[in-house]
Amino acid sequence: MKSIKIFGLLMLGIAILSSCKKFLETDTPSNFTQEVIFGTEADATKSVFSIYALFNQDAFTSRLSNTFIGNTDIEIGGVGAAPDNSRRDIWSLEATDANGDIRTVWNNAYTAINRANLCVEGLEQSKIAENPEMKQLLGESKALRALWYYWLINYWGDVPFNLKPTRGGDNFYQPRVGRDTILTTLINDLISIEPLMKPASQVTYGVERINREFVMGLISRLALCRGGYWLYPDMTSKRKSDYKEYYKIARDYSLKLMTTFDRSLTPRFQDIFDNQSKWKVVSNEDILFEVAFAPGFGDVAWNIGRTVDAGTHPYGSGSSYVGLSPALYYAYDTLDTRLESLAIFKYNSDLVQIPLGANGVSTGKWSRLLMPTASGSASAKGTGINWPIMRYTDVLLMFAESENELNEAPTAAGKAALRRVRARAFPKDATTVQTKVDNYINTVSASKETFFEAIVDERAFEFAGECIRRYDLIRWNNYGKKIVEAKRILAQMGENTYYNIGTYANLPGTVYYKNTADKKVIFYGGTFRRTPEIPPIKDVPSKGSNPDGWTAVGWLSVLYNKTLTRPADYVLNSWRGYKDETGLTPVRYILPLHSATISSSMGTLTNDGYGYGN
Repeated sequence: MKSIKIFGLLMLGIAILSSCKKFLETDTPSNFTQEVIFGTEADATKSVFSIYALFNQDAFTSRLSNTFIGNTDIEIGGVGAAPDNSRRDIWSLEATDANGDIRTVWNNAYTAINRANLCVEGLEQSKIAENPEMKQLLGESKALRALWYYWLINYWGDVPFNLKPTRGGDNFYQPRVGRDTILTTLINDLISIEPLMKPASQVTYGVERINREFVMGLISRLALCRGGYWLYPDMTSKRKSDYKEYYKIARDYSLKLMTTFDRSLTPRFQDIFDNQSKWKVVSNEDILFEVAFAPGFGDVAWNIGRTVDAGTHPYGSGSSYVGLSPALYYAYDTLDTRLESLAIFKYNSDLVQIPLGANGVSTGKWSRLLMPTASGSASAKGTGINWPIMRYTDVLLMFAESENELNEAPTAAGKAALRRVRARAFPKDATTVQTKVDNYINTVSASKETFFEAIVDERAFEFAGECIRRYDLIRWNNYGKKIVEAKRILAQMGENTYYNIGTYANLPGTVYYKNTADKKVIFYGGTFRRTPEIPPIKDVPSKGSNPDGWTAVGWLSVLYNKTLTRPADYVLNSWRGYKDETGLTPVRYILPLHSATISSSMGTLTNDGYGYGN
């Protein structure tokens, strides 16, 4: 268990940064000179910590990190009957320029970027700039800046771009800059600083701070974004002709990490996240960088993770704003141990496990019940559970993907990287390894296309609930295809299981459960097949009958509206803003700028294009 969390120190650095105006400002005037602030390693460290502090705002904790994402083929936020100018409109791809969450995230991002710019300038001009620790801090500042820009371009496309801190007298009204320019500049910036940084093993707080391994991975992530597809204002999706140059950078830097700082994967998949829930930082396994939250801060296991109802128990309450598709649940192989991380039950007010409906499946990667110190019956937010930004398996799969693209076919090295990810997910007996790992990889390696689709699937299985799927679908240019595919499968599951005929008729429309003496849930016949008979039902034919009987819960049948004989609202509304039932047109994932951002830009920013108009 970690004894010190970064955010316990972060606020010390905030007051020493300079201020600026408009949406690129930090709001905290300083009486200290830059020479003083960056004259010692201790003070410079506090300054850099103030960049991390922007992770501790609602703009990140309850928005950008998880609930700000649009609905994908695997992660689905609950959408209402009609748009309501909340995060639900972002989920359904219907956001407008009046959505307050858009303004909150935009402003927070540019505040973080300007703090990073201040630190980069101060560190580069410091009289002790050549000290190894100052180079490490410079790398952290540049990586944090790049990370925020990465998120900005994935939500707003071309955005204002500045690598210098803004001060009084500067021109605050900056136009958009092309994503290609932004990404190329950031990639080159990180490539120059990466060799001068320290690995996690040599950094205080380990993976709770930016480290050399993460920067290598971030270079690969940015490069795949630069080499991927983008949505343009005319609603076409294209990638640049030089895209393979960036796939090569992604391949080279993921390989550099794999050969220079190779890591052992955490043997049990769920332990990665259980460690986070237990406030335990492991800096030499899966996690490359995770946002650190002190107890009393952070929203993990409040708005994402296992649902725990409020009660007299000491753990407080939390739910999951972002669910997982029941189609994903059935896409896993039944022997895949990653299935354990999908939540199909919640804890009620008495901490009894109660099944969720199929439209309530969510991630169970994090649980407030595992916190080493229960936060109290009235608690909700502020769990102190860290949030993962990048894991080593992401790097392995980026390597496999880029190798496949560059060589126009899967290579032995790419297949080996995919194998490492998949092998961890399955039991280690020889038969299972042969059939579910080796034979599987041989089959999907038949062509470049089949191997790519295997990567698409593996990233879904590996990162479900970690809210990075949206970024993958954008750069792959298959967002629309995957939405239509998800809707079709869900609609078919609901109808088939309701009428007991069709492709998915063998799956349960209804499940039957009861609780063991230790409050755990057990299912009659499991959840992966329809039971041929109905078990004895509790309280049937009258209350008190069959006290040891089973309770029925609607499962896949909830995906069908029997009254209107059509798919349920869950299926029809989740991607309501995307109208093309063929999946051929691009998804409008680009968000509008908030009206207040436009008005304060003095005419330099508009919502032209992407179907928004002014």
